[in-house]
Amino acid sequence: MNNFIVADMRECIGCHACEVACAVAHNDDSWPASHSEFIPRIRVIFRGNESIATTCRHCNDAPCVASCPVAALSFADNQVRLEQHLCIGCKNCVVACPFGAIDMVPVADGSTMLAQKCDLCEHHPSGENACVANCPTQALRLMDEETLISLRRERQQATATGNYSVNVSGQRSARLLDKPVRKGAVKLPAEQRKTNFDEIYQGLDEQQAHMESSRCLYCASKAWCNWRCPLHNAIPDFIELVEQGKIIEAAELCHQTSTLPEICGRVCPQDRLCEGNCTLKDRSGSVTIGNLERYITDTAFQMGWRPEVGAVEPRPERVAIIGAGPAGLGCADILARAGVKVDVFDRHPEIGGLLTFGIPPFKLDKQLMSQRREVFSHMGINFHLNCEIGKDKSFSELINEYDAVFLGVGTYSLMKAGLEHETAPGATQALPFLIASTRRVMGLEDVPEYPWIDVKGKQVVVLGGGDTAMDCVRTAIRREAANVTCAYRRDEASMPGSKKEVTNAREEGVEFLFNVQPQYIALNKAGEVSAIGLIRTRLGEPGKDGRRRPQPIAGSEFELAADVLIMAFGFQPHAMPWLSGHGVDFDDWGLIKTGGSGRLTTQTSHDKVFAGGDAVHGADLVVTAMAAGRQAARDMLTRFATARRQVNKAQAEAL
Repeated sequence: MNNFIVADMRECIGCHACEVACAVAHNDDSWPASHSEFIPRIRVIFRGNESIATTCRHCNDAPCVASCPVAALSFADNQVRLEQHLCIGCKNCVVACPFGAIDMVPVADGSTMLAQKCDLCEHHPSGENACVANCPTQALRLMDEETLISLRRERQQATATGNYSVNVSGQRSARLLDKPVRKGAVKLPAEQRKTNFDEIYQGLDEQQAHMESSRCLYCASKAWCNWRCPLHNAIPDFIELVEQGKIIEAAELCHQTSTLPEICGRVCPQDRLCEGNCTLKDRSGSVTIGNLERYITDTAFQMGWRPEVGAVEPRPERVAIIGAGPAGLGCADILARAGVKVDVFDRHPEIGGLLTFGIPPFKLDKQLMSQRREVFSHMGINFHLNCEIGKDKSFSELINEYDAVFLGVGTYSLMKAGLEHETAPGATQALPFLIASTRRVMGLEDVPEYPWIDVKGKQVVVLGGGDTAMDCVRTAIRREAANVTCAYRRDEASMPGSKKEVTNAREEGVEFLFNVQPQYIALNKAGEVSAIGLIRTRLGEPGKDGRRRPQPIAGSEFELAADVLIMAFGFQPHAMPWLSGHGVDFDDWGLIKTGGSGRLTTQTSHDKVFAGGDAVHGADLVVTAMAAGRQAARDMLTRFATARRQVNKAQAEAL
């Protein structure tokens, strides 16, 4: 008979562990390099609250085999085999398969699409079917002749005795899913927190951390939550260590994949990443992964622990990193652990980039970055702060003095509304407003680049609907504005930022005005902002990005009084004239080009220059910038190793 994987819907919990296990098993037991390369040969299908895994049934008299014109598909050894090198991409098999179990996937350079299907992991060293071995509820099993005979005997016995309980399923999944309801982190009352810039969320205590960690299902070591994390943090494993009370071990594990775990635990949008993909999300509530990540490192630091670099053998290479934000710090972390001499240059007086100066203190205590600076310095990383490249030090010097240079410069230019009077007194961009406020909280002097704007007793209007807009409205509340309004051109459901930030802002007294679009900025006789002209909108057809476009409603114009107008429309690349003439290419959007033409993923058109983070991919998350910086470090190490082999080969040939 044919062998195939069978799934029990009553035991399936929709954890995606089978998909992850399949993709990893077919990628040399490593995470696929990108989400586009995550193409499992088994799929979890959802229907309401039910889920089921589907894959190739290796049919007898398989229609896919019969439909293949080049014999790339054949039946042998009790399964349907695919010889992908014979496939011509005709898609006959996809049409013929009654289960939708065959995918057309890109191979090599991505220009060719070839068939892919379940191969029962026949080439995996373990000899196990990865999906079956990793299913936490045993909902999956290999149906072969032995299993079929056993199943037949079970059913015959049940018929003979009338005891059908042996065939009742769903018990394992029910036991596994029986978890208490999520509680989450406790936050200070709105009336209390809006009077200061202290962090609003309180950390977990030992009892809370143990309770929350015990809720984790541990779907698999490589689970859906850590696949959806850009850093692929070992989430199930570090949660299990917390439950066991092994905080130091958990901290060490966190630092294997993350440079700033206590920071990510606070500022990552977990609701869109790890927690948003927790199996318990729509049941008893996601495990509060962010709170546990924060708890681990905070507690370990309190216990006197510091990240161990280990016995590192110094290397001869030196690397200059421009930008001490998450991308630059991620790059420096990996290089320092490999023994590379690292110098980090940043124009700000403290490390962190926008982590320190752009994110308000009520979301991220600035002492955390000072603590991290001490840790990194102890690791041997040298920081050159208040040092602006192109002004205090030339880029040419870095190219000449170092073996490689990393550009982790971020995106500091803000998008404008395109309205007249955007530079009038009372109108400002989000970033200067936030940085000026944070500098005062940190006790730093005001600087002309980020002028202080006093909003006390004034009417403040913030345009935008992302996290930066929420940072602005909540900062204005704490700066004692008379009233604060967030005006956004779409509806609340379409807001791109974190939902919890909107909730926090509303609790703190921010008013929201949805489906309105700015038309003009009104000035008073003194030439200062007095109002913002708005027009009401309705959502139209989706654009290229899939989001519905706001359409103005004729005759719905009105004015909203404003003493201070803050524009928070997002970030875009800023000018870097100091890179001119050094062979570093940019795309049409002003982003740095990397990879392609035989180059490493993060390598620019200049062999010695690497780049990552927002300056390459556009404004994104802290965690994605950090992941890019860490990848750049690995690419540099690859380049150094290649160069060393070439030198050794040349020396050997010379002898």
